[in-house]
Amino acid sequence: MNTLKKKMNKKGFTLAELLIVVAIIAVLVAISIPIFTTQLEKSREAVDAANIRAAYAEVMTAALTEDTTNYTKVVQIKQKDAAWKTGNIDWPEGLTGASSNVVVGGKATVTYTAPASGELNGTVAVTYEAN
Repeated sequence: MNTLKKKMNKKGFTLAELLIVVAIIAVLVAISIPIFTTQLEKSREAVDAANIRAAYAEVMTAALTEDTTNYTKVVQIKQKDAAWKTGNIDWPEGLTGASSNVVVGGKATVTYTAPASGELNGTVAVTYEAN
């Protein structure tokens, strides 16, 4: 009967087993935090690039449909690094200055400038500046 009681009392984990599990979780967290922050910054860059492309589309639509000489659209910058880290952003053709360094916490201004008399196409440029 004593052996039956001893077998029934062996439920649960030992302290060593719990410490090993905690150590494994700590290693996984230490590995995942830098990966998570990198992915978070890439997503901020993707949001900024998409917003700048959308502003470009709005500026070009306004330039083509409205009787305006100049048109400007301002986009707030979300990313925390002062350079585009992804590198392979597919900017619209004819958009100048988009791949230059970003002003962290600032804004991107997409501007259409009408062509001078005698020229066929205006210019669209992005400038980054602080708020």
